Amino acid sequence: MPEFFIVLHRKVPGVPEEVPGKEIAKAEIFLARLTRKLGVVSLTDFKSQSPAVTDALAGINGIDLSDVKLAKETWFAPLQGLQTVTALREHLRSHPATLSNTREVLKELDQWNEVLSLAAKEGVPWHLLVAI
Repeated sequence: MPEFFIVLHRKVPGVPEEVPGKEIAKAEIFLARLTRKLGVVSLTDFKSQSPAVTDALAGINGIDLSDVKLAKETWFAPLQGLQTVTALREHLRSHPATLSNTREVLKELDQWNEVLSLAAKEGVPWHLLVAI
């Protein structure tokens, strides 16, 4: 089961090394549909990773990428992510029966909101890492 992690371009005081997103990842298909309905960017549109991470993951799976030009890591403004997180939080709070794990998803979205708010104050870009 994949898990989502927020990756900041640099360390921000008060932000833990890993910000969980296991429950968000479980609900991502529904959340992606919901973001379209709400008119905000889907969380997976913020997905990126460094070529080194891509190469390492490929190596773990026995895939040689030495002849492949890997995409550069993309960074996003934290306010973009905050817009999506805020819209999802508001909808799930007003419609708690939407998901079987709404409470857990909201708990993670609350953490993401805090992290992206701190990143925005510090002007630190971010992206989503999908770990399998």
